Amino acid sequence: MIFSVRKAEYGDIKKMSNILNEIINEGGHTLQNSITTPVDFRRNYFTNPFSLCNHVATQGTKIIGFQFLEWSDPNWSGVDKLPSDWGLIATYVSKNVRGLGVGKQLFEATRLTSNDKGMCSISATMNSTNKGAIGYYESLGFCEYFTFENEYKQTCISKRFDFRI
Repeated sequence: MIFSVRKAEYGDIKKMSNILNEIINEGGHTLQNSITTPVDFRRNYFTNPFSLCNHVATQGTKIIGFQFLEWSDPNWSGVDKLPSDWGLIATYVSKNVRGLGVGKQLFEATRLTSNDKGMCSISATMNSTNKGAIGYYESLGFCEYFTFENEYKQTCISKRFDFRI
């Protein structure tokens, strides 16, 4: 399968939010529980003050996946508070192209951006039942460091990727 990865643009927002909503509707592949509108998506993923980068994987003109990276919020008061030089990552890949290397290519672009910005570590949090996400992040070199129960009573696993200094 031939695809490419590039920085996401504002014109991609509707297609990206559609992918996220399809994954939410599938169930079991994201901790996010409610459908998002393009307006909410833009606010949460593009104009979020901690947003560092968004990358999309494309096959022709079709977006088949995306990855979002933001700096951790130093004022976060919830579970799993992280240092301000850490990032939080989320990866979403369309069902019909999972397991074909899309996520790995997205991470390569994200990793380069985050390393250039001086990020120390990247954290990924997923449902403990999401074996696909667990395997994906482990294949990239992420290691488990924290387990907790979220407000929806889901058991969550946090994995981290540390940059070599």
